[in-house]
Amino acid sequence: MSPVPERRELVRPDATISYRIAGPERAPSVVFLHGATLDSRAWAAQFDALATRYRVVTPDLRGHGLSTMDGRFRFDDAVADILALLDELGLHAAAGVPVVLVGLSLGGNIAQEIVHREPGRATALVVADSTCNTAPRHPLAAPMTIASLTAMTLGGRAKFMRQAAEATSPNDDVQQYVLEANDDRTTGEVVQILASLLEHALHPEPAYRLPVPTLLLHGDGDRIGDIVDGTRDWAARDEHAEYVVVPDAGHVSNQDNPEAFTAALSEFLGRVLPRRRARWAA
Repeated sequence: MSPVPERRELVRPDATISYRIAGPERAPSVVFLHGATLDSRAWAAQFDALATRYRVVTPDLRGHGLSTMDGRFRFDDAVADILALLDELGLHAAAGVPVVLVGLSLGGNIAQEIVHREPGRATALVVADSTCNTAPRHPLAAPMTIASLTAMTLGGRAKFMRQAAEATSPNDDVQQYVLEANDDRTTGEVVQILASLLEHALHPEPAYRLPVPTLLLHGDGDRIGDIVDGTRDWAARDEHAEYVVVPDAGHVSNQDNPEAFTAALSEFLGRVLPRRRARWAA
C-alpha cells in the first residue's frame, strides 16, 4: 500500500506553492513537475507506484492546481519556485542528497533549466514530451507558434479548450481531466502560459551537453510541435541521454500509458539512484 501523502505549502513573495510529499524520509527523492495548464494530479499513477521506495514530491506549479500567484505566469518565476522548494526540503545532489527531477512538457523545460543553471542540483534528469531548451531553432519559431495559438482562440473558449484537450491526449478520460484542470482558466491565460514557455525557456546553445544521466521519453503519438523529432535528435547528440518511446500515448505519455511510462522510469531510477540516502542510512 502506498504511503498517505501529506499536503504542504511553500509561501513565496508573490505565490503560494502547494505540494504533496510521501515516502520514506531516508530514501532518495523524486520530484515530479507537471505540464502547462495541468496540475500535480497528472502524476497520480507514478506517485502511487514510487512512493513506497522513494521520497516523492509533486508540486502544483504557480497558478496551477491549488497553487496561487499574483499577476501573470512567468517561466523564470516557476523555476525559482522549484529551486526554493528544493531548498525547503534540503534536496541538493551536490550535498549528498540523491534527487531526480522528472518533468513533462512545461515541467520538463523547468527541470532542464534547473540542471542548466545549477548542474549540482540533481543526480539525474527525466524529460518527457518536452522541447529541448538548448536545441537550435529558427528565431521566428516561437512568435509564429504564439500567433497560431492566439488565432485558435478566435473560435471561442469551448472550441479552443476542446482542441487543446484532443491535442494533448487521444484518451477520453485524460481529455476530460485536461478540461477539468482548466475549468477556471481563460483562453488568454492558457496562451500566456505557453507564450512564457516559448519566449523564456528556449535558449539555443548548440554546444551544451547534459551534465547528468538523463532519460528522454515521448509518446509515440505526441503531435505537439517538433517534440518527436526533436527528442530523437537530442538523444542522438548527447552521450548522457537515454531514449524511450512510450507506445499508445500522446503528449501526456505518463497518463496515456502509465504502465509503460512507469516501468521505463522505474528501471532508470533503479540504475541511477542508490537504494537509500547514504548520509542518513542506518
